[in-house]
Order: sequence, then C-alpha cells, then structure tokens
Amino acid sequence: MAEQIEGSCPPAVDAGLTPDGVDLIGQGENVSGGGAGGESDGGGVAEPPQPPQPPDLGSDETPNNDNGLPPGCTGAPDICDPELIVTWSDIASFRAAAPQLTMEPDGWAVRGLPTNFVATASVEVIAGSLLGFPAEVRFTPVGFAWDYGDGATGYSASGGSSWGAAAFSETATSHIYTTRGDFSARVAVELSAEYRFGGGGWRPISGTIRLAASATPVSVKSATTVLVAGSCVARPSDPGC
Repeated sequence: MAEQIEGSCPPAVDAGLTPDGVDLIGQGENVSGGGAGGESDGGGVAEPPQPPQPPDLGSDETPNNDNGLPPGCTGAPDICDPELIVTWSDIASFRAAAPQLTMEPDGWAVRGLPTNFVATASVEVIAGSLLGFPAEVRFTPVGFAWDYGDGATGYSASGGSSWGAAAFSETATSHIYTTRGDFSARVAVELSAEYRFGGGGWRPISGTIRLAASATPVSVKSATTVLVAGSCVARPSDPGC
C-alpha cells in the first residue's frame, strides 16, 4: 500500500522563454538555458541582452562641423577628400578685379613709332562660400592678350612697364601703328585660380579665364621731323621748336 506523505505543495513555477533560455521565477533561482554547468546570477529576473556598442573611434574619426570644413573633416578638405574637383562654375561668385590699361603717349600715337601699352593686374585672394563652406580663392595673372584695334594682336607674359626716359622705344607690349586714324586698344588678363578651405593647402582649378579691361581710345597721327640747332628746351624760339 502506498504511503501517504502529508505536507504542502511547493508554489507554482512561472516559466517564460528569453533569448538566452528559460527563466524560472518563484523559486528564487534563475536557470540559464546555456547548457549544463551554467552559473546563477543570484536570483531575480535576468536582464535582456544588450545590443553591441560601436567601438570608440577616437577624436580622429569624430565629425568636425564647427571649423568651416565639410562634415567628417578634421583637417583641410584636400586631405579629407583628395578626389574633390572644383570647377570655374563653382567659383563664379568669387570675382577678380579687371585689369587697368594705360598707354604712352596718353591717348595718342605717332604713325611708324612704337606706342607703349601697360596693363596692371595683381594676385588677389578673395574670401567667400564654396560648396557651402567658408573658403578662399586666389587669382594669379599668367598672361596678357592684346588687341591693338588695327587688326594686330599680341600676347605677353607680363603687363609691361613704363618707358621712363626712353620714350618711343620698343617694349614687350608696345605696338607700331602704320596708318592714321582712331582705334580702340584692349587687353585681357589671363588668370589661373586656386582654392582652399579653412586655411588649408591651396589646390589648383583646371584651366584659365580671361578678364578684359575697358577699351582705350588711340588717335594715330603723322609727325614730321625737323632739324634744329639745339635743344628746344634750352632754345624754344629756334626754328622747328
């Protein structure tokens, strides 16, 4: 005959599945489903597994958006993105000054004698916004294209210089008119350009652009040479003076 054992039954066990196994609640124990030999964490409800945290990449990988550079750049953009290409249309808002054109003699020329033309242009650095970020563009004169108004043209590496004491001498930018008349002389400076962000290194922009000066009127006259006994400055009343 079976022996009857008196006593109370153990409390009910509430079981629930978790990603790691089975939690047994009510017995004061936490049993992991990781297989035999698992350790208890001291009771209570098991914490759900936490998602993996990204590694600490350090300051070199931290985006820097408060120094005028593109997102993710910790240095000049030419270091951050060596493949970045900037074109002349991108820098259309950066405007270099037009060259200034002068001539000797001023406004007139002698047929058959050199007339000296001088164009003035210099290196310019202009600040502004490029691709949405503060930047600078540097324009550098690399040549001068001349149109003397009588059908003749020319090109020079520099804008020329004043005669000084050697009036009517040939220069790299002078021109000899062979016919009388009124002409309009023009010059255009050829500019190269570079850009940079945040004070970084300069990067070139492919190609050049020409920027023209206002036209200068030239009145070409004939002259007759007259022999005199001395200097007209010292003897202004001499014949021919």
